[in-house]
Amino acid sequence: MIVWINGAFSAGKTSAAAELVELIPDSTLYDPEVTGAGLRALLPQKRLAEVTDFQDLPIWRRLVVDTAAALLAEVPGVLVVPMTLLRQEYRDEIFGGLASRRIPVRHVALSPEETILRGRIAGREEFPGDDEQSERVRRWAYEHIGAYREALAWIAQDAHVVDNGALTPRRPPSGSRPPCAPERVAVLHRADSRADRRDGGRRGAALRRGGPGAARRPHVQTRVGVPGGSWRRARPRAGRDP
Repeated sequence: MIVWINGAFSAGKTSAAAELVELIPDSTLYDPEVTGAGLRALLPQKRLAEVTDFQDLPIWRRLVVDTAAALLAEVPGVLVVPMTLLRQEYRDEIFGGLASRRIPVRHVALSPEETILRGRIAGREEFPGDDEQSERVRRWAYEHIGAYREALAWIAQDAHVVDNGALTPRRPPSGSRPPCAPERVAVLHRADSRADRRDGGRRGAALRRGGPGAARRPHVQTRVGVPGGSWRRARPRAGRDP
């Protein structure tokens, strides 16, 4: 399973992902920025000059799917992915590729108020000691606030949206218990592990490779996020996982 943490630049995705990895048993952090950095070193400068964002490279989107699948095959469990996705067609391509490999995705979006977001960007120092590079990163983040506002309409329909403006990475929204909270993810993962042990691990292996037996353990992604950060508990459908 993948927990994909979306949100504007400087929304707190990396900090939240680091906390989730500490809280969720058998979880691994995968930052697709690493894949992008690798492509900067591998691709000719002529090709890199044709795009302003490595997400615009089809090879990056393919490698994100391939790398996530390879990591889950190597270290089964929960993969936590902090990555901004503002273009719906890129979300469709990446999540569709993961779905074709029978890898379920929990999509979460961190959405602090814009004033809080701008304050976080202003205090961001990506390259300590290199003011010019840090300023370039801050400028990039400021320039993409508008794109995030435009994308929020489709993100809110697809993801569990959390207003984390007044929250630390470890603290959940007051009075809420979102379906993708760390404790729930851990319970889901433990339940999957118990099911694998009952059948000698055959079902889990089939699910990971998409072979026979994978359909016997359906995975339902119930969208119960309410824009603005509040949550409601979903009623489990008959015959499906709660």
